[in-house]
Amino acid sequence: MSENAPTRVQTRSSLACLQCRSKHVKCDAKQPHCTRCLASEKECQYTASRRGGLDRAALAERKRHARKSSSRQSSDRSQSSTIPELDVEFMDHTDIVLPEQDTNQEIVAWSTIESHNTLENDPLIASYYKNFHVLHPFALPLHYLAKLCENHSSSKFSAITPAMRLIGNLYENHEWSDPLQTEIASRISELPASDPIQVQCRLLYSIALFWSSHTARAKEEIDAATSVAVELGMHKREFVNALAGDVVLMESWRRTWWMLYIVDAYYAGTLGTMNLKAFRVEATVDLPCEEDEYESGTIPEPHTLDDFESREFADEDIQFSSFAYLISAVRAAALAISVTPKKATRQDSERMIQSADSVIDAWVMLLPKDKKIMRDGGSIDELMFQAQLLIHV
Repeated sequence: MSENAPTRVQTRSSLACLQCRSKHVKCDAKQPHCTRCLASEKECQYTASRRGGLDRAALAERKRHARKSSSRQSSDRSQSSTIPELDVEFMDHTDIVLPEQDTNQEIVAWSTIESHNTLENDPLIASYYKNFHVLHPFALPLHYLAKLCENHSSSKFSAITPAMRLIGNLYENHEWSDPLQTEIASRISELPASDPIQVQCRLLYSIALFWSSHTARAKEEIDAATSVAVELGMHKREFVNALAGDVVLMESWRRTWWMLYIVDAYYAGTLGTMNLKAFRVEATVDLPCEEDEYESGTIPEPHTLDDFESREFADEDIQFSSFAYLISAVRAAALAISVTPKKATRQDSERMIQSADSVIDAWVMLLPKDKKIMRDGGSIDELMFQAQLLIHV
């Protein structure tokens, strides 16, 4: 090779387009379109690189494109110490070779760069909220979480994002990510034992493990999450009320406890075990509100579990959320599981069936007509779908 040949020829490209990066395949980094995207007729986009790669003009254009959906003004990029904002999903750094000219440049891991712009433009985070959050809506709404991550005084909330990305990656790429798993463990270890964010992180991590057939480890994580939650008193109304002022965060903590309760019961039902750790905790925390109220931040005065259990005797009609009906359905299923003896006789079986029938009949009879799986607009109420599934299965 000639001494005058460019250094880039001697190493793999450190740059990859979003399409190739999301699929974890090699990219030749040709611009404006790489070979793979040309062949598959896919849109080819590159991200602002922390290690060189794009020239200043291309970098400026990329940044302008990323900010079309945001009114935020960019900071002064003329200083060499400024870290470029990124809007990419998790990057597998083990497949990237650093150019020689960047060896002295400070490298900041993507997962630690959280801002309103990058979080809301991260494809894996978008996948999490599109595919998973609608089914298990306990984490903060995306726009609210993005603002908290942007605020340095509350940057601890960014600890949940690696777990979100892991789940988003399972939806998008249908494979486990060891680097993201390592990042999750690292972020959890950095959190104080008394931090409720740890409960959300462990719960998400547990679900991802369970989906990937790591059931024993998944149970360990959810048990750890439940232990932390109980120690903090997240199952009590007083824990949430102590945070008076931030109604969205208060709602998120309520939802976190109840989602622990629900997922714990799901595990028990799927695995056929009697280990219902959260079910055996007497909870006084209020019930969640409706999803549109949560997303908009207009949180109403919450209802209690006692309100729900005595709803047929109430002087006036009280509107309970789909989440509340899912909790009730899970309570009914968990109750049936908890009273099942290890060795049931014929009489035991008949008694359990009659008891379960009574609970199910009451749930169905008291279900309002407007609580349907399919909403009037044609969309699916995912929480009511889960509730009906439990009741009928």
